[in-house]
Amino acid sequence: MDYGGGIQVLGPTILAGHVLARQAGDKASASSVLQGSPMTSSPPFPLSTFEMHFANFVKIRLSPTTLLLVTIFGQTVIMGFAWGFTGGILFTGVLALPDHVVRLIVEYPTVLTLIVTLISTTLSIITSMFFTFAVKEALRHHLSGPMTLFKLRTAIALSRPTWVLRWRSLKLSALTLAVYAVVAFLNTSWSTLLLPTLVQWPVTTFGTELDLGSVAFVNQLSTDLNAMEANNVQAPAFETINVLTLLSGVAAVDNQGGVQTSSMFSFNGVSYNQSTGGVLPAIEEYSGSSNPPGPNVGLAFSGGRVPVNTSFDWGHLGRDAGTQGIAKNYTVTQQGVSANVTCQPMDRSQNTFSVYPIETVGPNITFFTWQAIANCSGTPDLNLQYYFTAGTLGGQIDNVTEGFLPTVVCPNPNSTTFNPYKFGVFMSGLYKYSFLPTIVCEVVPYLTTVNVTYNGGIISVDRIDTSTSSPNFPLSQYIATVMAYQSGSNQAMTNNIIGDFLTAYGTSNVSVMYSELEDYWRGIAEFSSTQLRSGYSASGVPSNMTRPTNGTMYITTYGWRSQAHTYILLLVVITLIWGATILAAGYSLIQEKIHASDPSFDFSDPVDLIIAASGGRLGSHLYEDDRNKVHTSEDITVRFEDVHDKLGRRTSKRLVTVAPEPLPKTAEP
Repeated sequence: MDYGGGIQVLGPTILAGHVLARQAGDKASASSVLQGSPMTSSPPFPLSTFEMHFANFVKIRLSPTTLLLVTIFGQTVIMGFAWGFTGGILFTGVLALPDHVVRLIVEYPTVLTLIVTLISTTLSIITSMFFTFAVKEALRHHLSGPMTLFKLRTAIALSRPTWVLRWRSLKLSALTLAVYAVVAFLNTSWSTLLLPTLVQWPVTTFGTELDLGSVAFVNQLSTDLNAMEANNVQAPAFETINVLTLLSGVAAVDNQGGVQTSSMFSFNGVSYNQSTGGVLPAIEEYSGSSNPPGPNVGLAFSGGRVPVNTSFDWGHLGRDAGTQGIAKNYTVTQQGVSANVTCQPMDRSQNTFSVYPIETVGPNITFFTWQAIANCSGTPDLNLQYYFTAGTLGGQIDNVTEGFLPTVVCPNPNSTTFNPYKFGVFMSGLYKYSFLPTIVCEVVPYLTTVNVTYNGGIISVDRIDTSTSSPNFPLSQYIATVMAYQSGSNQAMTNNIIGDFLTAYGTSNVSVMYSELEDYWRGIAEFSSTQLRSGYSASGVPSNMTRPTNGTMYITTYGWRSQAHTYILLLVVITLIWGATILAAGYSLIQEKIHASDPSFDFSDPVDLIIAASGGRLGSHLYEDDRNKVHTSEDITVRFEDVHDKLGRRTSKRLVTVAPEPLPKTAEP
C-alpha cells in the first residue's frame, strides 16, 4: 500500500526514497518469513529508513534521526548566515558592493531584482522545508495518544503550514495564524535583507592646509608685502587676474535689482558657487589646473597647479579603498576668509572726499586727469587715486552717456598708518552715476571656519563660525591692495564697470544698491584671499604654517546600510523559525531514542487519513451524530492504532474513536 508519506515536507526526491524504503522493508520482511525466521525477530513495522536514488547508480539511505540532524545543521547554517550578514552590516555601518558589480547593476537593474528574488525564494523554501519537516516529525510523535479531531486538524495546519479558525479554540487558532504569518513573511524577510539599495557611504577625510592666521605665515606675508620690490612682484599677477577680480565681486552679489540670483565663479580651473569663501580646494579632483605654476608663486601667483594634502580613513574597510561608486560628494571643514562690509553715506563731520579735474585739450577731445582724495577719520595723511577720462572738445562731459565713479581705499594700504583691522572704500558717482551719493564702505576682514561642500564639480562655502581678525593681520593689507588696484582698473575713459552694473540693477532702491556694493566688495575680499592662499600653497606649505582639515566623503553606491530596527525585526522572524525547528527536531530525536516510530504514515496526507479513517470506521460514528453539529464532531476524541497482519507485521494505521472516561460515582448517604 503506497501512503505517499513526506511529500509535503521533503519534496519529490524524498518521496521517491520514502516509497523505496517501504518496498525494501516489505521485501526484507517477506524474505525472513520464507526463510523460516521466527516472527519475534521481525520488527513490528518496516525499518525506518529513507532510500534515495540519483542517476540510477547512486543510492543514499537516511534514517529519520539523520534527517533530523541534517535539518538542525542546515537550519543553523542558514540562521548563522543571516546573523553574520546582518552583523557585518551593523558593524561596518555600510556594506558596499564592488564597483564592477555596481556598474552591472546600473546597466541591468532588473537583473538585480531577479537574482535577489531567486536567492531569497530559495532560502525561504529551504528554511520552510526544514521547519515543516521538524514540526511534522514532532507532531507525529506527539499524536500517538488520544486527541480531538480539532487538535488533529490543528496539527495538520501546523505541518503545512496553513491556518484554522475556531472561536471555541482561540489559542490553537492563534497558534496556527502566528505560524502561518511567520512562514509567509519569510520570503519578504530574505528579500529585504538581501536586496542592495542605493546607499551613501561616509568615509572620513583628514589633511592639512595653509593657516593664514599662523605666526609663521603672518610674518612671511608681512615681510613680502613690505619689501621694496613688492609692487613689481604683484603687478604681473594683478594684471592677469584683473578681470577675475571684477567677476568675483559681481558673482558674489546674490540680490541684483531686488531679484535673488545664483552665479558661478571660476578661478584656476575651479568652479565656486557665487564666491570662493577664501578657501582653497581640499579635494584632489576639485583642485583645478594641472599646469605647473613655475616661479610665479607667493604674491606673483596667477594660476597653476596647487597640491592638495588630504587623505581618507577607510578604517577596517581598507580593502575597499578607492571605491568610486556611482557618485561622490564631500563636506570638509576648512579655514575661510570673509569680510563684514557696511556701505552708508559718508559722515562729513569725520571724513572728506574730494575730486579735482585737470583738463588737457586735444585735437578733437578733452582729456581729464582726476585726482580723488580721501581723508579717513583718525588718519593723519591723505590717500589719493588718479583717473583719466575724456570729454568733448569744449571740455564738457555728457551726463547721459558718460560717467565717472571715483573710488579710493583709505587709509593707503602701503602707508604706515594703515589699520589692518578695518579700512574704508570711498565712492562717489558723477555725471550719469550721480544717483550714487558719496558713500563709505567699511571693510572688516576676518578669519572664519567654514563647511565646504564639493558636489557635481562645484564648490559651495557655508560659514559656521567667525572670529575677529588680529590687529597685526597683514591679510587686510593685501585685500586692501587688491581693492585699490581694482578700483582704478574699473574706470574707463567714458564709463565705469561698477557704475554701469549699479545703473542696470540698483538705482531705483538705495538699500538694494548698498547691499549690492557690500556683496561686491566682500566677494573681492574672499577671492583675493583664495588667490593669496593658492600662491603660498603652490610650492608646498611648511609644517609651521599648516592647520588640520577634516570632513567626510560620501560615496553613492549600491549596498546595504545599517538599519537596526528593520534588521532586528527580520532577524526575529528568522530566529523564531530556527528556534522552533531546533525544538521540534530535538523533541523528535528524544522521542526516537525512547521508542522508534513508523515514518511511513503521514497524518497530514489526505490519502493516509482517508484510509486510516475508513479502517477505523470513523465515518459511521460521525454519521450517527447530528449532521448540523459540526463543532461537536470536532470535539470527538480519536487516536491512531496500528493494524497488523497474521504475522504480526504492521500493514497500516486506523483512526478510531476513544470512549470518554466515565464520571466518578458519588457516595450514597
